[in-house]
Amino acid sequence: MSAVQSALATLPISFPDPANVKIVDGSSGWPADVRRALDSGATAVVVLHPRPTEFADLLAAAAPVIVDSRWASNPVIDSAAPAFRAAESSRVECRVIVEPGSDFASALLDELMLIRALLGPVHQATVRYLSDHALYAEGSTDDGLAVDFSVVCTSAVPASATVRLLTSDGSVELTIPSGDTAQPARLITVGPDGAVLAPTLYETGHRAALRRLHGTAPADRLTDLRDLYDDVQVVLAAFRNNPRRRHEPDRVSTDSIDLTEGTQP
Repeated sequence: MSAVQSALATLPISFPDPANVKIVDGSSGWPADVRRALDSGATAVVVLHPRPTEFADLLAAAAPVIVDSRWASNPVIDSAAPAFRAAESSRVECRVIVEPGSDFASALLDELMLIRALLGPVHQATVRYLSDHALYAEGSTDDGLAVDFSVVCTSAVPASATVRLLTSDGSVELTIPSGDTAQPARLITVGPDGAVLAPTLYETGHRAALRRLHGTAPADRLTDLRDLYDDVQVVLAAFRNNPRRRHEPDRVSTDSIDLTEGTQP
């Protein structure tokens, strides 16, 4: 929360009055906090890393509601989206690394928002594998591009998101480090002429999300919420239709083993 408030203070004076912009933590119960902020007269609300939950009543909010997504709010998205959409491929991989104990539904929601920003919405996802440390799901965009979603929980490396798309003669790869670090995102496009690293942007995702308040016209002030609502429905359906599945390694049955002799009959 403090990082977002600090970013808000760096915006030009032509932006909305910081005193009237409310920052809402996207943890459990965030829709009620957004409603209270709107009822108190907030001119704009920023939801920080929302968890998947129902909030249909907010879709008629009178003030702009901006979603500060963990990965999709990174400023590199503006240059990455054209690169991904121009590439011809039938499949894209989206992988995130999160801290141990992270909520898998929230991690999948973050991935859906990232793919939406880069390539378009995914209207259905199927969870194929789920354990205490990893998730794998499949989906597709409106254009028929297959999307492989994976989530890995580990403390061995910092949190990050990677999206990779392979073409017949190259690839497009985007890596977004955790917002807790000072590392910028890296967008690399590989083609017949070699690899090209896109210009580095050092702006944080928090500040990039807040900047959008200045350009949010009345007609699209709730676009973020509507897109978030659609992605949340995909996540809720994916976990509702695919109960938790744990991978159990194959085990040799001991029913037919003579333990005294150590041999099988």
